[in-house]
Amino acid sequence: MAHQHPSHPRQHHNPLAEPAHDPAAELALVRSISPRLRSSRDGEIEQELEHELASDGTNTAPSTPPLGPPPDGGREAWLVVAGSFLCIFCIFGLVTGMGQLQAYYLAHQLAGTSKSTVAWLASVQSMMVFGGSVFFGRVFDIRGPRALTVLGVVVTSGALLALAFCKVYYQFLLSHMLFGIGGTFIYSPATGIAGHWFLRRRSTAVGIIMAGGGLGGVIYPILIKELSDRLKFRDAMLIIAAFNFVMMAPACVWMKSRLPPKTPPPWRDLAKPWRDTQYVCLVIGVGFVALNIFTPYFNAPVYAAGNRTNDTVRAWAIVITQTGAFLGRVTGGLLADRFGVWNAWAAMGVSMSITAFALWTGTPIGTVGVVFGLLLYGYTSGAYITLIPASIASISPVSEIGVRMGMNWSAIAVPMLIGPVISGRLIQAQPNGTFTYAGIFVGFTALIGITTSLWPFVWRAIRRVGRPADEERGEGADGGEAASEATLAEEGEKVGEGVRQGGAEAKA
Repeated sequence: MAHQHPSHPRQHHNPLAEPAHDPAAELALVRSISPRLRSSRDGEIEQELEHELASDGTNTAPSTPPLGPPPDGGREAWLVVAGSFLCIFCIFGLVTGMGQLQAYYLAHQLAGTSKSTVAWLASVQSMMVFGGSVFFGRVFDIRGPRALTVLGVVVTSGALLALAFCKVYYQFLLSHMLFGIGGTFIYSPATGIAGHWFLRRRSTAVGIIMAGGGLGGVIYPILIKELSDRLKFRDAMLIIAAFNFVMMAPACVWMKSRLPPKTPPPWRDLAKPWRDTQYVCLVIGVGFVALNIFTPYFNAPVYAAGNRTNDTVRAWAIVITQTGAFLGRVTGGLLADRFGVWNAWAAMGVSMSITAFALWTGTPIGTVGVVFGLLLYGYTSGAYITLIPASIASISPVSEIGVRMGMNWSAIAVPMLIGPVISGRLIQAQPNGTFTYAGIFVGFTALIGITTSLWPFVWRAIRRVGRPADEERGEGADGGEAASEATLAEEGEKVGEGVRQGGAEAKA
């Protein structure tokens, strides 16, 4: 077989060349997936590749050795996690720490501008970070993370340099938009790459990566406040721009793909995931939660002031919230590995809604109540955000994880744009500018969102009520209702007929 190697000498010298389509290698990759993590879509892909090879008269033996399952650890895998952690630390440190910048803008350059107008800066930036994910998730699946990471580091650093010289509203808006564009280059690779390197400990790896956003949310408000109190705004932002660049630069080397390049699927294939009811409900539910998930982060000082706390609590309200978010992001993956992704995710979503209704709507609740409310909302929302990628990965074919995550983040970009602005109007509508109406809005959208995401599980449970035990066992044997016998966590990881097929292969 040695004579076959010189037949493709040019493919390795042009990085821009279209990667060769190797159905045998792709078939080996699909077959290497653990039966426990397979979905029905993996089975469909396997059948399509087998049909393609059969029609071409090609042997199903791969032209390249199969990669095997993800290593679940090792130096390279943990460096990938470290690089992704640093990227999320820098991007979301500024995205979720925007409340500190908004307070500075309202007191200095944008004094006299309404809060709802200034709120557009944070909303537009958040929307830009998530809005391009459907496209760049596809690029990540095809080409890997390196080029996107390098481009994102350059663009976000340039945006912060531009922000240092802004003086009027439209300049601030353009700079924050540019930062969001740079963030969207990085976000899909940073959150999706753990699936290439981890299998059993995927939730833990994703939790560590997403914890970067929580830690950044603690560090950046402190950094912005201390630097802006001591230095001119321009000098403070130049220091932050340099800090960002230094922190993110290692990711350009450490973040790399384990899987080979593949031919891009046609754009019409983006419609396939939308035939999966569970995925559709997940995205719609996350969209409702996304309307307001960052609203308390941006308005933590308003919440503290409305409850008549002292100046110290008001000044540190954002940091307190972000501290809770950091703890939630760190422990979210651990909870998912212990109790199941969907069990942990559902618990955090419901707890977030209860926290908003119980602690963010009544005034005054005292300093202790405010601090507890800030910490608890930060914790539950941080864990919820962390488990979104793991939840998507648990119900997706491995070859579609990146694009499915990308479509999810793009779909929730518009809700993220309008939610904080509506909440700003609700705050202004109250006589004393308290957070009561906005708190009700936050709790209500979170409750609708998590209920929608869990609806497929609820519907299956409703259908099981009153069924004879022998009927359920019969359906389980046929594979049509295999997921109905599982817990929430098992259903999230064993979807469709993939479980039955995996069991048959294991016996064979």
